[in-house]
Amino acid sequence: MSNQVETRPAIASQLKKTERELTEAQHSLKTGMINVKVLMEFRNATERARQATAAVHQWLEEQGKGNDPYHLMPKVVGERLRMANSLLEDVVCDLEGGDIDFQTPGLKELYGNVKRLTESLGRLFPQ
Repeated sequence: MSNQVETRPAIASQLKKTERELTEAQHSLKTGMINVKVLMEFRNATERARQATAAVHQWLEEQGKGNDPYHLMPKVVGERLRMANSLLEDVVCDLEGGDIDFQTPGLKELYGNVKRLTESLGRLFPQ
């Protein structure tokens, strides 16, 4: 247990450094340097990484205080749903814009997962 306690400050420091580096990288890329879609994907990915970093940091803080960190799970799941909605909106735009077609790798898997998701959500939202 003492080894875990000793590593928490080192992990927290590394998380802060990673978050700072992601922010710097995001600000260094400007519109016009690369394709707008690629730039937006990078910005979204860095934001997701920052959110995950913050969640880990909060989890470690709660554990360090001797608190039960599981009260953070609704926030983590809520962020996952926000990210999923954002990604799905992007996929819809790509489909409507013709950037995705039947030959796009991963499309069949996406279809299967969306079908499973629809079935699972149907149990939560019966007609």
